[in-house]
Amino acid sequence: MNILFYYTSNKRTISIESVIIAFRNQGHCVTLLTQSGKEELHEELEKNNIPTHTHVVEKSNSIFYYMNHLLYLIKYCKLNEIDIVYSHLQQANIVSVFAQFFCKSKFYICRHHSSVNGAEKNFNQSLFDKIINKFSKLIIVPSLAVYRQVNEVEGVNKNKIKLIHYGYNFLKYPLPNKDEGEKIRNTFPCKLLLVKVARLVSGKRYEILFDVLKELVIKRKLDIKLIVISEGPLFNDLQNYVKVSKLDNNIFLVGNKSNVIDYLYSADAIPLLSEAEASNSVIKEAGLVKKCVLICKNVGDFDDYITDGVSGLFMDRLDPASDLEEHLVNLYNQKIDKQKLGMNLYESVMNKFSIDKVITDYNVLNQ
Repeated sequence: MNILFYYTSNKRTISIESVIIAFRNQGHCVTLLTQSGKEELHEELEKNNIPTHTHVVEKSNSIFYYMNHLLYLIKYCKLNEIDIVYSHLQQANIVSVFAQFFCKSKFYICRHHSSVNGAEKNFNQSLFDKIINKFSKLIIVPSLAVYRQVNEVEGVNKNKIKLIHYGYNFLKYPLPNKDEGEKIRNTFPCKLLLVKVARLVSGKRYEILFDVLKELVIKRKLDIKLIVISEGPLFNDLQNYVKVSKLDNNIFLVGNKSNVIDYLYSADAIPLLSEAEASNSVIKEAGLVKKCVLICKNVGDFDDYITDGVSGLFMDRLDPASDLEEHLVNLYNQKIDKQKLGMNLYESVMNKFSIDKVITDYNVLNQ
């Protein structure tokens, strides 16, 4: 089969590149076409003898932008006799659902976002979802939560939706540097060290986490520190909160880091309070380094592979504050075996998301 992966981004995404390489290893002729210029994703795939191409259009006029991409994709599929297109991310998917009417290729639309009753979606995003849902012949979703969103909330017939979990070649992840992890522990000495990796946006609910830490650190005098890795529009607001609350010695916003795995390795626990996710990679990475995670129920695919009290600690999605406080206090007082939780999470992640486990779910599509 001639298979094209049509993708918006040029950044490495291990789940996508793992599938691409697995398809190639199955004997398919696989190529990548992105809407952005060549960067690290292209370099990684080319190292594995997978051809990559780009078509970059300046987005000064939306109609011209999407029409240009549409015409190019149609031409590309015809010239290269593409049998199957796996289209990823909304900006590529809106092009793909129209291109399918003008070429013989099968188009599989891969959905990577969820929502909570439409929260955090602007008008154009909602309109694009409606168009994509209407014209897609098959939508691939990565979790039960996204499946329910597309089927129950957005009204897409279940026969048009296929659940395939993300598949990872975990050997592509760097091993943690133990010396660097020890250095991080020494830089942020405390009894309970937390690391949160998530964009600084409202949906990640940093304010709830900060409020709970303020209660535990300021009022109850617990020796807890939090390292926040990422950037986003709330950076200044959150930095100001830390200063006003006198938490400068307990909460540290360090921006983006290239060695996230070392920070996860150094942590005692990884909290993530997201109210919506598709399939979060950070929690899986935390599993790779066998760490205790705190996540919300009914969010993304957490319920698909994490069992409360066995491989992670769940919080109520609508009001996580009290559960978060209880879990942190129990961790602090060593009433929870965080090592056991981390080991169980590792085993669950490996069993659920290893590319060898997932790739067979695609076989029926690639015929």
